[in-house]
Amino acid sequence: MCFNASLVQTAEIMAVEFNAYIDDTMIEPVYFASAFSLPLWPVLKDEASDRFTPLTWGLIPSWVKNQEAATDIRFKTLNARLETLHQKASFRHASDTSRCAVPIDGWFEWKEVRGKKYPYFIHRDDGKPFLLAGLWDRWDKGETGGPLETFTVVTTEALGICAQVHNTKERMPFILSKEQKDIWLDRNRTFSDLKKNIIPQWKELTAYPVSHRVSSSKEDRNVPDIRDRVEGPAEQMEFF
Repeated sequence: MCFNASLVQTAEIMAVEFNAYIDDTMIEPVYFASAFSLPLWPVLKDEASDRFTPLTWGLIPSWVKNQEAATDIRFKTLNARLETLHQKASFRHASDTSRCAVPIDGWFEWKEVRGKKYPYFIHRDDGKPFLLAGLWDRWDKGETGGPLETFTVVTTEALGICAQVHNTKERMPFILSKEQKDIWLDRNRTFSDLKKNIIPQWKELTAYPVSHRVSSSKEDRNVPDIRDRVEGPAEQMEFF
């Protein structure tokens, strides 16, 4: 799954890497963000793929009736399984009409070894940011305010280093190449067509162990050294 992400890039790097405009005020270094905190994130939407737009993590479908229902559902829609997008009411419409791409430069995941869990930071080996397939929707808050735009990250079966790290649920975010980004955001393509034309990227990924502080919600985890490599016990390092 992908619930704990990082994005530490300048607006200049983001603009060049993804060929899209991003306002300087939209991006600040995020060393650790939990999706469960419903963070605001720069996202490329299919209807405006040449510029980043700030959306809130935790998708609220447009058909949700009230604030209570919206609050409840968004913690269940932080991720969306690729295999069942068309089977879930929360994602069925968005998968055909409202796709997005979510930039990160790494995420945190846990490996289980003989009953113990060890945290890792998964990232590209060149340190560059990359895009995750996502879905977005626009919900009208009604009397409480105007429209709220939210998103979810699409996940798929874990491959390569991701399968070695996330060795219990064996899931990973669906990573898009630059070429696949344009396909994913093409509003003329249906989801069924997309599934035949793109595969998740994983060969450029690597991982290293990080401090157990990452696992504690009582810690201030949005700090630079949360991504620092640590030397763990032999069982934590065994596949490196």
